[in-house]
Amino acid sequence: MSKFINWKSNWLSGNFQLFADGVQKGMITFETWKSNAESMLDDKNYQFVNEGFWQSRTKVIDRETGGVVAIITYDSWKSKAVISLKSGAQYEWKSTNLWRSQWTVSNYKDEHIIYNSSSRSGALSSDTDNELLIIAGLFIKQIYNKQAIVLIVCFMPIITMTALRQ
Repeated sequence: MSKFINWKSNWLSGNFQLFADGVQKGMITFETWKSNAESMLDDKNYQFVNEGFWQSRTKVIDRETGGVVAIITYDSWKSKAVISLKSGAQYEWKSTNLWRSQWTVSNYKDEHIIYNSSSRSGALSSDTDNELLIIAGLFIKQIYNKQAIVLIVCFMPIITMTALRQ
């Protein structure tokens, strides 16, 4: 069954509102100074808790049971991530263009989610009803966005000083 979802995001906070047929069906809310998040889509509620330096891993916790249902592992150099479900199934998050405005989550067999975004909105098409995968795809995108902003902020003084010396 195909699922189509539109979203709007707040550039400053990174929070998402998810819509199906014009009705809000979910959200992702990030903590203010961290990249941890709370999410809800349909009747599923998840918490995303980052671990490690540079947020190299994320635990996904089912809010109803309190159990870890997935681990997300990031490969920042390749703009990829692996979502490992408790069941053992693995899915790859992968950017499909240079600007990261298009990306996929897939097991390369029978479950694929395709995301397209503009600056503060976007849409996804999914052939799976797995809410965790749908939300994880947006969460991972925001993690990479935040890492890019941190790199820009860190290197901007160096670039500025180098330019001023010439």
